Amino acid sequence: MSATKQRVSNAAKAAGLAGLIGALTPVHAAQTAISRARTGRRQGTTVPLDRVRLADRSLREIMAAGRPVVITDLIEQIEFRNRPDIAGFLRLAPTTTTAFGVKSYRRHSPYFLYVGDYGAELDRVERMDLAEFTDRMFVTGHDDDSCTYKLFSIDDLDGAIAGMIDDIADALAPLTDRHPDRRASGVWVGSEGVVTPLHHDAWTGLLLQMDGSKRVAMYSPADRVNLSFVSPFQPTDRWSNLPARSSEADAATHPRLSKATRHEARLDAGEALFIPPYWSHEVEALEANISIPFRFGTRSVDYVNPGFLRPAVEVFHGKFVAPRTSR
Repeated sequence: MSATKQRVSNAAKAAGLAGLIGALTPVHAAQTAISRARTGRRQGTTVPLDRVRLADRSLREIMAAGRPVVITDLIEQIEFRNRPDIAGFLRLAPTTTTAFGVKSYRRHSPYFLYVGDYGAELDRVERMDLAEFTDRMFVTGHDDDSCTYKLFSIDDLDGAIAGMIDDIADALAPLTDRHPDRRASGVWVGSEGVVTPLHHDAWTGLLLQMDGSKRVAMYSPADRVNLSFVSPFQPTDRWSNLPARSSEADAATHPRLSKATRHEARLDAGEALFIPPYWSHEVEALEANISIPFRFGTRSVDYVNPGFLRPAVEVFHGKFVAPRTSR
C-alpha cells in the first residue's frame, strides 16, 4: 500500500472510531446514571457462579445467555495432539530448546499481567528453555520468596502453542457460531498467588484450566459504576482502581463496592470458565497452574455496547494520538 493510501486508510479508521466514540458517549453517560440510581441503595452480596455440563446445555445456548458459568465438561470435548498440562509440557520440553525470558516478582507483590501500577516488584529476569522452566514451576518447586507468570503466545515454543490453540479452535468450531481469534489466545503458566486484577474485555472468552486451580471473581456490566474504574476518556487499560485482590478494598476509599454483586467460583483442572464481553473479572492462582485464555473475535454488536467506550478511546489514543504526540 502506498504512503498516500495508508494515510487515507488511517484517516478513515480514525474518523470511524471517533464517530463511534461520539455515539457511545451519551449512551455510556445514560447507562452510568441509571446504574448508579438502581444500585444506590442496594446492599451487595456474594453468590456462586453456576456450574453446567455441555451434556445438559449446549455451548451456543451458554454463550447466547450472556452470563458467566463454569463448564465442567468442555475440555473433554477437545482432542489435543499434545495436551497443554504439566505432563504435556514435560513431554514437549526435550524437543524445545529455544531459550526465553522469565520474570520473577517479589512474593509480597505478585506479578499482575499487563499492568505496572499495582505495586508489582521485579525480583529477577532469567533466560531458560522449556525443560528448565517446567522443572522450576512444577518439579523441583518454585522459589517461595518470588512468583512467576509466563504467557506463551502462538508464536512461542517452535509452533507448539499454535498447535494447542488450533486443536481448541477445531474442537469448538462446531459447538458455537463465534469466530475463534487464534492470535489473541495463548497459554498461561503461573505460580501460586499470582493475581490478574479486576478488568473487563470487549470480546467473548473461555478460560480453560488445564492443571492446578484458580479463584475467580466476576461482576456484571451493571456493576461497573461500583468497581472504581477510571474515566473512559483516559487512554488507559481496562483495569479497575481497586486493589489487586478486590476483596481487600478499603470501604472508605471504595464505598460503592459494597453495592456490587460478586460472583465467585473455584476453577479446577479440567473445567472452563465462560467470560461474556464486558463482565469484569479477577483471577488468582491457588497453586502452580496452566490455563488457556481462548478468545473469540469481537462481533459488530459488541462494538456498539457502551462498555466498548473505554477500549475505543484506548485504541484511538494508541493508534492515532500517541504516535503524533511522540514525534
